[in-house]
Amino acid sequence: MSRGRWQESSEAFAAEEQVRADGLARRCDEIVSTPGHPSLGSLHHYQAAYQNAAGNAAAHTSQPRRYGRPS
Repeated sequence: MSRGRWQESSEAFAAEEQVRADGLARRCDEIVSTPGHPSLGSLHHYQAAYQNAAGNAAAHTSQPRRYGRPS
């Protein structure tokens, strides 16, 4: 796979993971803000999944090139 093609797939994965992280963050907020929410016992799983998705998004987002430095 060429570097450009890999970069595109990496950016697409980052975008998908960011969408997943956003959805998980909303779900965590919903669980925390609803007294007696049936998923309260699973909140730590949602939080871990959020951290995973957000970390994946950050790790696969291309970073700006620094002037004069090879990538």
